Amino acid sequence: MSQAAGIACEGPRAAEEVPALLDRAEALLAEAGCATPARMQVLLVLEEVVTNILRNAWPGGTGQGRVFTLALQAAPAGEAVEVAIETEDDGIAFDPTAAAPADVDAALEDRAIGGLGLHFMREMTDRQSYARIGGRNRLRLERRCPAGA
Repeated sequence: MSQAAGIACEGPRAAEEVPALLDRAEALLAEAGCATPARMQVLLVLEEVVTNILRNAWPGGTGQGRVFTLALQAAPAGEAVEVAIETEDDGIAFDPTAAAPADVDAALEDRAIGGLGLHFMREMTDRQSYARIGGRNRLRLERRCPAGA
């Protein structure tokens, strides 16, 4: 594959739709040549981001009438694959790049609930950026993945 490929879609409306999205994303990343370990990390990040939007962006709301878009791009770049995940939603304002880091060194029984997905997002991507524009959350995550089988 010599050019960028991608998925652009209306975001899922329910958790039951996430596995099909992940299947499409995995196929895209594999076709682009993203090595399996990095591909699994990108899929974990994608699942965390999408699931968090579905669970938290619209407290008490239903899936109808919400704005949620998702774009995943993968482009070969020499011995690597450049991957970008972009989401946009009209849910409550939330900047995951500014959230306090999870205390992964604390004993399990002393840890606060939540925040581990944000930790994974930060650790498994190279760049994260967020903006609130026109009443919408815009998140971009980038990862340079090694190419491989």
